[in-house]
Amino acid sequence: MRYSLLLSQLLPAPGMRVLATRADVAVAILSAPTEAALALAIADADGVILVLERPRLTAEMVRAAPRLRVVCRCGAGYDNIDVTALTERGIPLATSGAANADTVAEHALYLMLALAKRGPLLDRAVKGGGWPREFGAVELRDRTCLVVGYGAIGRRIARLAAAFSMRVVVADPHRGSDAAGDGHAAASLDQALPEADFVVLACALTPTTRGLIDAARLTRMRPTAFLVNVARGAVVDEKALAQALAGGQLGGAGLDVLETEPPRPGNPLLAFGNIVLTSHTAAFVETAYDRMAVKAAKDVLAGLDGRLGPADVVNPEVSGSGHV
Repeated sequence: MRYSLLLSQLLPAPGMRVLATRADVAVAILSAPTEAALALAIADADGVILVLERPRLTAEMVRAAPRLRVVCRCGAGYDNIDVTALTERGIPLATSGAANADTVAEHALYLMLALAKRGPLLDRAVKGGGWPREFGAVELRDRTCLVVGYGAIGRRIARLAAAFSMRVVVADPHRGSDAAGDGHAAASLDQALPEADFVVLACALTPTTRGLIDAARLTRMRPTAFLVNVARGAVVDEKALAQALAGGQLGGAGLDVLETEPPRPGNPLLAFGNIVLTSHTAAFVETAYDRMAVKAAKDVLAGLDGRLGPADVVNPEVSGSGHV
């Protein structure tokens, strides 16, 4: 049997080499990574790999692809994919989040340290001719780090935070108390927020987590606490965050992701000195990207062969291969 595999764009070379080992898989790449191009090409696809956050894979596209057996996302998030539509068809969705977990976790720690040690602020001061030597930085040691989301990335963040002698608490919006493990305490989000010095968001964006950190939950946080987001921008109510920072309700925030990327010039978060921003680059490290590509390639081949197990996919209730 010969399979047709559709890629939204070219994978890094290590991933393409994995795909090239299969003579029975014909690879096609979209002319442009757009929804229109995907909608036109998906009808004959047995498998799809979506690279980065675009294009979207909608329910209409899934229904228009009678041969579709597996979808893979080269990345951790899958909010651009209609998981419900795939599940209804019995089509597994795999992601390569485990492959970039280390570098995303390192980026989360960078944001935590940048906030705790006031790194960007001091950098700007020294470059501007100043030499400020004053108290204001904090140690990570003995502070409480609340990790929200305990998948592959959340587990790596917890491990790194523990290495800094932090007390780690885990709250997983999707698994509840089942998130306990690795010796870390587990708690509900609302229970844990008032005790946390750092709140690190590492959860997938789903209907459950959209707007998870809203005005009410920001009010529950300590006025000295720091919020770090390496998940998706829409997990945080940005308007509420800006109001909380303006009112002195938080110590600061480190954000790798925003609701609108790049941000509009009028975004109030751009004006705060106690916010550290990066441009959704936590996973943009070449070595990590190569690992993601290899995992996506291996997963899509396993899906075509019906070898994906429940632990490999976002929707484990489906079988190892899709059906029409």
